[in-house]
Amino acid sequence: MNRRTRLIFLGLSLIILIGVGRFVTKDFQFLLNDFWFTSGFLLLILLSLIDQPHFSKDSNVFVNAVTAGVSLLLVPETNRNWIFYLFLGVTFFLAISSYVLMWLRSKPLPNENKFIQFISRICREIGKPQTLFSAFFLWGAINKFGVSSDGFNALMLYWAIFMILSIPSIASIISGLFDKVENIKNENAIGTIFGVQSKNTFLVKLLPDRKETIKIFEFVEFLYSIDENRSVRKGLILDTYLLNEQQWVKVLTTNEIDKIFESKKIYENHTDDIVYKIKDVPENKYLNAFIGIVTENSTIEKIRFIYNSKNSIQEGQLLEVKIGTNKISVFYQIINGVTKIEQLENKNETGLIIGEAMQLGTWDNEKVKFEPYGWVPEINSPVYISSMINDVEVSNSELKIGQIPNTNFPVIINKELALTHHTAIIGVTGTGKSVFSRNLIKEYLKDSNVKVICIDFTGEYKEKFKDSETTPIIDSQTETELFKKINEIETILTAPYGKENDVTKAKRQGIAKIMIEQISVFMKNPESKISIIDLPEVINTSEIFEYIRLFIKSIFYVAKKEKSFGNKVCLVLEEAHTVIPEWNFAGISEKSAQPLLNSIAQIALQGRKYNVGLLVIAQRTANVSKTILTQCNTIVSFQEFDKTSSDFLSNYFGDGIASILPTLKFRQAIIAGKALKSNVPMIFEVPIINE
Repeated sequence: MNRRTRLIFLGLSLIILIGVGRFVTKDFQFLLNDFWFTSGFLLLILLSLIDQPHFSKDSNVFVNAVTAGVSLLLVPETNRNWIFYLFLGVTFFLAISSYVLMWLRSKPLPNENKFIQFISRICREIGKPQTLFSAFFLWGAINKFGVSSDGFNALMLYWAIFMILSIPSIASIISGLFDKVENIKNENAIGTIFGVQSKNTFLVKLLPDRKETIKIFEFVEFLYSIDENRSVRKGLILDTYLLNEQQWVKVLTTNEIDKIFESKKIYENHTDDIVYKIKDVPENKYLNAFIGIVTENSTIEKIRFIYNSKNSIQEGQLLEVKIGTNKISVFYQIINGVTKIEQLENKNETGLIIGEAMQLGTWDNEKVKFEPYGWVPEINSPVYISSMINDVEVSNSELKIGQIPNTNFPVIINKELALTHHTAIIGVTGTGKSVFSRNLIKEYLKDSNVKVICIDFTGEYKEKFKDSETTPIIDSQTETELFKKINEIETILTAPYGKENDVTKAKRQGIAKIMIEQISVFMKNPESKISIIDLPEVINTSEIFEYIRLFIKSIFYVAKKEKSFGNKVCLVLEEAHTVIPEWNFAGISEKSAQPLLNSIAQIALQGRKYNVGLLVIAQRTANVSKTILTQCNTIVSFQEFDKTSSDFLSNYFGDGIASILPTLKFRQAIIAGKALKSNVPMIFEVPIINE
């Protein structure tokens, strides 16, 4: 029963009540003399029809109890019997319990504990007008006229008729009788506007005998009676649901929808607040892009939206929301979707999908980057799949490493910052990590003043870089001799009472001298671009740790002493867990692994002063030294499954976007850090790369 019908019903009920009272008492003095009695039914009529037509909340129960208590105080002492005091006790209980519940309850009733649920529901059932004031009225009628009197029978008949007409299904039929006949005659009329949820979202109650079927994403037209300019609006049906055993829809109105129809009226002679279905819809791109509306609990950093579209979307997809009076396009990237059951009145439920998307910002086509936007969109703002942009140019100092999934928005890094401020590339086998890493290295090789040194235990780099004319820094014969000397040092140190002495120091100095000489030759040769330290036959032993430590220390020495002869150095640590393991994953004693970690940590901390950068490539963060990883100012993570990786990477990416690491697709990754041209983490897709 709508508000208009309830008001009509209220007026008729009061008129009939006065008529029945006149019939029973033979005059109108009962309105004053017996007000304690008539007030019960007056309150029943007023509260049932106007204040609480559907259900009573804790606050309603409190008001009902206080009102009933005041009415009971008007009862003359001659009419106060044990039932009177029972009523008084019930009203006192309802007032106290409902008041306490208003203070205690903080969650939706289904989520409260069982005891609070029980007390609240008891209060709501006893304290609703139909129960409380019906009992009060019937007791008054019996007390005043007796059970067998004509007056009591007349009042009982009136009370019974009133209660029957208040039943929702019957009330719906009555409401239909009061709808304007001309509205129903129009075969395209589907419902009447009941309320406005926001400035552009309308609640519409459907006509029970409408001729048109209603589906989500159909278009409608209506003339809203409150509009001063009396312009006809176009709208889109967002949702359909059942409420109080009646069908309802939500209608969204926007300027974009008006543009579909070029602001032309589809129908003539509109009746105010009557909604008409549009049958012939012009070809449009609106529905192809529209995927939902912004909902509650959205923030500047992250929006939540009701997914209500026939269009398919997925995580990583780019969305667009227009914000403010200037309709500035702000872009968001989907990171999550949650199913939700919305509890409606009268125990009806409707299913929703709530999407979550992180803000990337506004797109600056000149700077070729996203800029943060400092405000949140309004609730019920339309959410669209992002449009494409014009092709952009990337400067020589920058590199396009991929694009936002299903868009042409580029993801760009600064090559120099990625090199000098260290970069980590993480991901399980088979996700595209290794191919991406090797192609990043190939981009470095295009710079004339960059030297790449790869420490590789996979044995793949020599094959993959065979066309790049790799140059061995230390030839195989010299390498064998150096390992022999290292073995001699290890023999001395591992012997009983063995310790560092002048002999071991001299041998180490000799090894370092050879390495420094060979590294210097490599650095000074303009034809030498890349060298691969490939030792697949050497397992994870203390000898290999010592060899790599001395080698890296020698690289750093040349960088400090000779400024790498004017070059920048990219030190690639492939299968980094082998070279820089976390102490509990080393496979040998921490005593053997720690000196190497210290040497690499020195580069991580001071390397950028001398143009030496790390490129750390690993499968799991759990196996790699966190001391080194935390110095990597740019992180690129492909698919990861273990909790250690997620916990560590959430410090870089944030909990929301890090949570999707296990569900990333092949060739998809998350990037964040100093080298990324945009200031926020984002999901990107690596293009197909042919090695």
